Amino acid sequence: MSARGSDTAATVLLMESAPEVRTGMAAVLNGAGFNVIETQSPHEAWSTLEARSDVRVLLADLDVPDATDGLELAHKVHDRWPSLGLVIISYYIRHLRPSDVPGDGCFLPRPLPEETLLQEVAMAADRMAA
Repeated sequence: MSARGSDTAATVLLMESAPEVRTGMAAVLNGAGFNVIETQSPHEAWSTLEARSDVRVLLADLDVPDATDGLELAHKVHDRWPSLGLVIISYYIRHLRPSDVPGDGCFLPRPLPEETLLQEVAMAADRMAA
């Protein structure tokens, strides 16, 4: 799976509160050629998005110990940056209606195969590049 949506590697903002999970996911994404920015909270992810214009995909965990969860963050991000690709993941929530995820975003229950994660992140990046 390639991280190239046009002529450069896509930058993915990974918001995951568990350090060991975040590190593992970042390694998988980096290994596939994505540029990964790691954050551990919705607040940190939002601040990063405000500071950087190169992010093409937000990969956000719903299961964060924060007042704002990943889905609420996804809605706020979509309102502010509607073309940003969104991939929402969760260990605890098994199903979301497509209308629950804003824009053309997707929801993936975990655990999930690495290939599925890479495919969905690449598709989200490609949609933004189009």
